[in-house]
Amino acid sequence: MADKNNSRLVESSIKRTRFLGHLGLIAGVFRELEVDKLIDEKLPKERDHKIPHSVCILAMVLNGLGFIGQRLYLFPDFFRNISIERLFGEGVTREDLNQYAIGETLDRIVKYGPTKLFTEIVLHIMNRLPIPVHCLHADTTSVSVYGDYQDEETESIDITFGIPKNGRWDLKQFVLSLIVNQHGIPLFMNTHSGNASDKSTILEAIKSLKSAVSPESKVYYVADSSFYTDNNINNIGKSFWISRVPATINEAKELLTANLNLKPLKSDERYSFYQTFVDYGGVKQKWVLLLSHKMKEKKEITLRKKLQNELEKAEKSLKKLVGEDFFCEEDALKAAEKWTADFPSIVFEKVDLKTVKK
Repeated sequence: MADKNNSRLVESSIKRTRFLGHLGLIAGVFRELEVDKLIDEKLPKERDHKIPHSVCILAMVLNGLGFIGQRLYLFPDFFRNISIERLFGEGVTREDLNQYAIGETLDRIVKYGPTKLFTEIVLHIMNRLPIPVHCLHADTTSVSVYGDYQDEETESIDITFGIPKNGRWDLKQFVLSLIVNQHGIPLFMNTHSGNASDKSTILEAIKSLKSAVSPESKVYYVADSSFYTDNNINNIGKSFWISRVPATINEAKELLTANLNLKPLKSDERYSFYQTFVDYGGVKQKWVLLLSHKMKEKKEITLRKKLQNELEKAEKSLKKLVGEDFFCEEDALKAAEKWTADFPSIVFEKVDLKTVKK
């Protein structure tokens, strides 16, 4: 048994661990593709802050994966337990990523042009990676903001009320347009005033991307029904596009109500289709009508339940109507007409009136 007096004291020191995780992968790709060099070339450092704008932008990208709702002065707290030098380089500290450095970078981005910088970064990456651009999906979303923003106008957009896609009609907003490829990789981004219409912003985004990117292969631009207008399909130029035809167009209404000979879709038996060529807005195009058999069955079940419920209500109401007394035949006929208006899916075979003397 060891003598306690002769036992050696073992001193241990606990080193604080630092987190890296998936952030290291993002930072590595950022430098591997030399995005940092491009940013510093486009946004040279003009003030006496220690770190360049590329480091601030990378920090904002990493921060955006977690603390997107925090105030700017709390920005450094995100990196409290993160290995700063492994991510941003030797000598960079958490204190360097302060609100003043981040704010200056944001000002420089605005001055240079966010859309311009984003597009240049995308083109820079596309020259280094084989990013497919066979199908490009264009859409918009609204971003609600808090605060008064009274008569708030910037050089390019107005923060104002519009049609919110999140249902917050009480908040002012701005609109963000985005185009991604078939794998969801964003290729174009732009901001618009809060009351901007999708009918104009989607076309604007597509034309801007077309002027910047010139792929060698065929490209299909995909957009929802807000894109489909006379003006847009005439002004998009020589392009291939896929969109949903609004059911409000007369030609579409006729097609939806016509007795068509639908063919089964060979690649998926759950669907049938009908295709035709039309000349709408002076542009010859193919329209394809798709029928989902599963959806049709579901709608038929819902319709039967609705009709059954309406029939039960109609029978109760009719029983009450039959038991009523009316002053004259005209009043009785008016009551019958009102009943048929209340239950349009129910049709009277005949209406019998009995005169009762009291």
